Amino acid sequence: MKVFSMLFSLLVASQALPITMHAAAAQAGDETSAVGAEMTRAAMDKFGPVRLRNEYNYAVARLKMHYSKPRAYTYDVVTDTTMALVGGNAMKSQIKESHAFDKTGRSRTAWTQAGVERIAIADPATQTAYLICPERKEILRMTGLTSALPPGSLAAAQAAAQLPDAATPVASTDLGEKEIGGVKAHGSKSETTIPAGAQGNDKPIVHKTETWFSAELAMPVYMHLSMPEFGDIVTRVENVKFGDVPASTFALPEGYAMRDIAPDTK
Repeated sequence: MKVFSMLFSLLVASQALPITMHAAAAQAGDETSAVGAEMTRAAMDKFGPVRLRNEYNYAVARLKMHYSKPRAYTYDVVTDTTMALVGGNAMKSQIKESHAFDKTGRSRTAWTQAGVERIAIADPATQTAYLICPERKEILRMTGLTSALPPGSLAAAQAAAQLPDAATPVASTDLGEKEIGGVKAHGSKSETTIPAGAQGNDKPIVHKTETWFSAELAMPVYMHLSMPEFGDIVTRVENVKFGDVPASTFALPEGYAMRDIAPDTK
């Protein structure tokens, strides 16, 4: 439940809040858009330590899963979220992230929400992670990090994060293999049920998940999570490129203030 709670909080901060702000901005104009960006920035700052620890944990997990032959590559991740509203209406948003990994295990993730940019850099070799905040020229630094994920547990952690403790598996289907985003992936589809009353729900709630996992990238390259109480989230990997990644990709910008923050352990 700890993993689920952490990722669910990140989901609220990175998905639900920007959707609400974008919808309000469309109705009220530039002033509301500015307020929406400020609220998004506040949410990103609040969950920044959690996001930074996640980035570090995943960098370590990928490095351990590739221990026999570390690879350098880059790719983009696109996440489309649709939140159902009363009356048949819906809110939609899209978030794009750019990822890079080198052969030493360093990772770089860049993303923008409601006009607010963030860049996370994780270095397992030095047990350090950085969160770059360009709009205020500040870098948040975590040092002395240790990964909470044992070798080979990345996929298991992500799968566990999708299911509350009360959820009970209903069905699972092996979808075989196919190429997605330029890499081979193995797919599976499952349904889980939250029993009536488990979370204050009058009737059982069915969650549906479709996942395509790439052993080459050591991560899912396609995930579709359908939850009636939240909506649909589709995440897909695009533009996968293997090859050397320049060291400059992981360089910290000059002229930024450095602020040390304690590792988030929640």
